[in-house]
Amino acid sequence: MFRVPKVHLSFPFKKGAVGIGTLIIFIAMVLVAAIAAAVLISTSGILQQRAMATGKESIAQVSSNLVVVSITGYTNSNLTDLDNMSVAITAASGAGRIDVRYLILRISNSENETYLGYSSGNLSNGTFTANTLRDPSNLFTASTPVIDSSSLIRLWFLTSSQTPQLTLPPRMRMHLELIPEHGATITIDTIMPASFSSSVVNVYP
Repeated sequence: MFRVPKVHLSFPFKKGAVGIGTLIIFIAMVLVAAIAAAVLISTSGILQQRAMATGKESIAQVSSNLVVVSITGYTNSNLTDLDNMSVAITAASGAGRIDVRYLILRISNSENETYLGYSSGNLSNGTFTANTLRDPSNLFTASTPVIDSSSLIRLWFLTSSQTPQLTLPPRMRMHLELIPEHGATITIDTIMPASFSSSVVNVYP
């Protein structure tokens, strides 16, 4: 019996279509991966910048930007109490520039305490003034009292005429805080000498 041979038809275009589809999917996956990588890189960059900024702020908050060099008291005519006081300060090494207008002083004895803010005018109750002893960078003026680590200035304030009154006779304990705009508070605890032998008294160191 005569048999009709079977004929197998091949359709190469189907294989081509499958190959093109696979290629499109691959390209799409590559694009998605590239976009995701770009987003991650951008996000990590932003987070790194924020972390660096936060780190700098944290360092500024915990580091001491000011250095107290000395504290001097000036007595009344009877040598029984301090009428006013001066504090010599400078900026710590690496602290940058510090604007004294934003510095707050907190002073207390065994009975009272008061807070003082900067004044560019005359010395009065509730304020302190400042004058420069060394200013090679020419930063300091009365209206803009800026200092750096090369500067040395003196802060002046009243004591016995403050409200409330801050009497500082011999053997009286004094607590002084310098509270800067940025950085750690500087604290000085000291006791007045046993007697005042002259009108100028070395209080600290």
